[in-house]
Amino acid sequence: MRVLLISTLARGGPVSATAALAEGLIRRGHEVGVVCATAELAARYRALGARVELLEVRSATDLRAGRALWRATWGWDVAHAQDRRAGWWLRLAPRRSVGAVRVYTVHGLPDPYLPPPVGPSRPGPRALLAYRLLDARLAARADALVVASRALRAALVERLGFPAELITVIPNGVNPAPPIARSEGPPLIATVGLLEPVKALAVFLHAAALLHRRHPSWRFALFGSGSQRAALQRLRDQLGLAQAVALPGFVPAAQALAQTTVFVLCSYYENCPLALLEAMARGLPVVCSAVGGIPELIDSSSGWLVAPGDPAALAEAIEDALRDPARAAARGACARRAVIERFSLERHVEAHEALYAGLLEGG
Repeated sequence: MRVLLISTLARGGPVSATAALAEGLIRRGHEVGVVCATAELAARYRALGARVELLEVRSATDLRAGRALWRATWGWDVAHAQDRRAGWWLRLAPRRSVGAVRVYTVHGLPDPYLPPPVGPSRPGPRALLAYRLLDARLAARADALVVASRALRAALVERLGFPAELITVIPNGVNPAPPIARSEGPPLIATVGLLEPVKALAVFLHAAALLHRRHPSWRFALFGSGSQRAALQRLRDQLGLAQAVALPGFVPAAQALAQTTVFVLCSYYENCPLALLEAMARGLPVVCSAVGGIPELIDSSSGWLVAPGDPAALAEAIEDALRDPARAAARGACARRAVIERFSLERHVEAHEALYAGLLEGG
């Protein structure tokens, strides 16, 4: 098959998911093209063996870029949009302007539909118009929609009115990795991802403050970059954690996880987070908030689940994970098996192959 992946973002989970899918499809002998936003990403995709077109899509009203995106689809069997802006332009195109079957992966909820405190209690009129009316109608113009969790599928159908019959659930996948041996010395409790409000990193810092009083040698890290970095640094210093909590900026996930003793993901909402899967693949003990698609990945046999927005509960779960190394290792091993058996990159790519083949046969 000849598959074109379209991504307009420079960073974040959808970019990592696009790269993983491109790698897997190329490895299985398919011809892959990528439309991407930056020269750095273009070089990354070329190194994988993909054909690359560099295209900056500035907004949902950037008609020049939208037309260029439509032209890029000609000659491919499948055009697969990997973020909201790419999905907007791909679905908006008249059928005669796109020379491939159209697939759109929805990686998360729009901000107005995120749960409080990061989203409103009820979406306002503009959000209802943009998403419940317009986006839902455009969803029907895709040949298929992909989501990575049953939770996101339910939210899109029930809250935004997306057509259920077009949505296929394909969990994210990662390559299994060697387990990380626990190192000597003080533990490092860390999270990896964008420093954005939905990640609830203030909750992480308040939990760190509780733990620091009881275990002053423990260390903490927020690996990543984002709009909340300065605010989080101020809160860290106000809590007296300047020496205990590091904010090293963006660090590749493999490098960050190699240093980590306990992986934490305390978000207010998640779909099927790659960082969590990568931590699971390495057999790390994982402590997560029980939101969105996270309970589809782990349970009490493979990690620790806590209510979102509760620093005390988060601190207690982290402490529990470090109190009994044998139990933590057993849960980490269970999580690693889940990745190998259910959430591998190979399974992820095979599911996409089956979807593409079915669409092409049906067309």
